[in-house]
Amino acid sequence: MEPSGRICAIIVTHNRKSELIKCLNALLAQTRHLDQIIVVDNASTDGTMEMIAANFAHHPVVAYHNLNANLGGGGGFHYGSHLAVDRGYDWIWLMDDDCCATEECLEKLVRGVTNSKDIYSPIVLSIEDRETVLWGIKAAYNSGTTEVGTLPFIGFFIHRRSLKEIGFPGKEFFIYGDDTEFNMRARTYGKKIIMVTDSIMYHPYKNALRGLKIYKMFLNKLWAYYKLRNAIIIFKKYRYVSKKQVVMFGTALIFYILTLKFDFMKLWLEGLKDGINGKLYVKSSLS
Repeated sequence: MEPSGRICAIIVTHNRKSELIKCLNALLAQTRHLDQIIVVDNASTDGTMEMIAANFAHHPVVAYHNLNANLGGGGGFHYGSHLAVDRGYDWIWLMDDDCCATEECLEKLVRGVTNSKDIYSPIVLSIEDRETVLWGIKAAYNSGTTEVGTLPFIGFFIHRRSLKEIGFPGKEFFIYGDDTEFNMRARTYGKKIIMVTDSIMYHPYKNALRGLKIYKMFLNKLWAYYKLRNAIIIFKKYRYVSKKQVVMFGTALIFYILTLKFDFMKLWLEGLKDGINGKLYVKSSLS
């Protein structure tokens, strides 16, 4: 059962115009044409607005919205999905700016839809080797449809009725965990989350554990605060956390202590405290 109605893609971007242009070109080349592509810009300062004007102003399906402030991925998807619903689009396709869909990605994705109440996604492969299935998903290319636990906002395909029923992505999460919380919330409403494995989306493979580069992640202030705080809030509400996350948080604290990174340790502890106290807000000093 292919979904009927109009389809709108939402791309959230921030200072990645070179990736965004590839993402847009891939969407404009889809064999199943999109009715609208909404670019939600978290106040980029790298010339993203000028790039859109120079390359895509003549495309009637591309709409650009600058939020004039960095609201994070959570805020961008919250705003963009609201905009798509308000404009009456039936299906909303959420993605980051570094996604790259194959030409038949959307066509095959909609063929895999069997129930408009559920949520769908293409299989996401590493753009580097075009083979590795990302996010630790136990699935193989072209193996039919498979139900999974959670999926990131990387080709996340949802009907407007389900979006209105579940509620919109949580803008207060800002970054890290906004998609996980939405997945958990959707499951409480009885929604299945289904991967359509012959529909392919490519995405960079960012494995921080490779090459001992994990310290670069620890030295990201957004990660130090939001990653821990949001994970605790999600755990308290849904009793969901991965063993990998627990190990990573403990390793981060040890790293901050041993390297005397007291400013990061302070953020880590603030995230711990706010998570335990259920304080969900956008930390203005980091946004």
